[in-house]
Amino acid sequence: MKRKLSIYLAGYSKNLEYRKKVIHLYEKYFYFINPMDLKFDSIYKDFGINYDLYLVPHDKKMINQANIVIAKIDYLNKKDISIGTFMEIMYAYDRGIPVYSISNETSILENPWLKYHSKKQFKSIKECFNYLIPQF
Repeated sequence: MKRKLSIYLAGYSKNLEYRKKVIHLYEKYFYFINPMDLKFDSIYKDFGINYDLYLVPHDKKMINQANIVIAKIDYLNKKDISIGTFMEIMYAYDRGIPVYSISNETSILENPWLKYHSKKQFKSIKECFNYLIPQF
């Protein structure tokens, strides 16, 4: 039996629906590493204001366990930013882990930094997985 490819799901932390949808639709093809599976309440209780001392190394460890990273990137409202997603992309790229980026925003996909650090880019989740499933 063929071993499933491990995919780390990067993206805005509050976009839980994207991860839920991907896992539901494609878990028969891939093994997903979902950073949002962490128990944030207990981490915050244990680490308090410095929960990033746990969170960032833990996310890096999970990325290191992945065969590829899928990063969903969209514009957010003015109060929210997603610096972590871009840091995860750079971390994976620097370790030779291929990054596939998804955005329905052409201006995001045309960014030279994102293009350089992405193996391939897609406008939708479906387009990305239609490409990945036959590859692996």
